[in-house]
Amino acid sequence: TALPDALKARLVGLRVKHDGTYNSGGFVRQGVTPTDDPRIAPGTMHPLVAEHPESGRTVLYLGRRRNAWIEGLSLEESDRLLDDIWAHATAPALCWRHTWRVGDVVFWDNRSVMHRRDAFDATSRRVMHRTQIAGGATLRPVTQPRA
Repeated sequence: TALPDALKARLVGLRVKHDGTYNSGGFVRQGVTPTDDPRIAPGTMHPLVAEHPESGRTVLYLGRRRNAWIEGLSLEESDRLLDDIWAHATAPALCWRHTWRVGDVVFWDNRSVMHRRDAFDATSRRVMHRTQIAGGATLRPVTQPRA
């Protein structure tokens, strides 16, 4: 809802390729040759604007920024549009920063929340447990602007 109406309308029906060259640890996936051209990099196309299956809310389906590409656009046009989207999506008013304390549990829905971690002291002890809940319905593409 925070995106300008003109930008919202422009994004409907577009698909974005999320680069699949690297795994979540930042390492090149086995059998993949890295490239700087997202059009030929391995990856999956996703609707840029989607509907959350449970809440019905419209969400942006953004992945890692590196080597993302919007289908049908030149690299330059895609980069400009992605830069505009990311500038809005990462505005301080829309971000939550967690200050970790022992015993904290953080839970989110990957279908509608972007997340990242900041660097941490490598000499400090860090214990993390991760789990996933399977079976969630997938996002549905939004093909018409919504009021």
